[in-house]
Amino acid sequence: MRALLTLIAITLLPFAQIQAQKSSNKLLFNYGIKAGFQAVTYNNPTFAIDGYKFNENNIESNEIGYTVSTFIRLTKQKFYLQTEAAFGITKHTFEFIEEGTSPITAINAPEYNLTTYCIQVPILLGYNFINYDNYRMGVFTGPRTKFILATRCKQQFSNFTYEDLREIMPRKTYYWELGLDIRIYNVFFDITYDYEFIDYKSTIISQQSGKEFHSKRNDNILSFTVGFIF
Repeated sequence: MRALLTLIAITLLPFAQIQAQKSSNKLLFNYGIKAGFQAVTYNNPTFAIDGYKFNENNIESNEIGYTVSTFIRLTKQKFYLQTEAAFGITKHTFEFIEEGTSPITAINAPEYNLTTYCIQVPILLGYNFINYDNYRMGVFTGPRTKFILATRCKQQFSNFTYEDLREIMPRKTYYWELGLDIRIYNVFFDITYDYEFIDYKSTIISQQSGKEFHSKRNDNILSFTVGFIF
């Protein structure tokens, strides 16, 4: 009897291995949701208004914003392709100093507060370098397009010569994203860094006088999100 069972096991083993291999090669479809926080920093901004320039030494521009998104993911073995529809809110505080002066924060310094509402659509390629049972750890990268909802954005200019300033914002900007993904069962954590590789160009205009000031800057976004994949 023992010999018969051994013979059956030996006979079925190749078929079991083939089925396991087919299962591992199967294209899997998942979807999920995630939400979290994000902070913005800037690279070498050219940003001057009426004799004042952006004070790069002031870290107040690093404010916390929020993001929430849904996504779909196609996985084959250790690789996956993912796209998202993300709604984001970023907050910015630009403090200015008089051109030609030292970067010391002054009382009643000119300031620009901006809250941006946007929809972001990335296309990401990921690789799980740890893929063990219900535990995953991987890296991902890819382009991200941010569509700015300009009519919803909130702008407030304070202590400038002109009291009716308004920034005319571009409709979309482009980023390259790098990230780390940690998954435990169906819960995962993402840490991502988005680098804006095309300069963000806009015009700030005095609505009464028509005088214009031009801005060129690119922002980098660091995000931390928690999600659930189905």
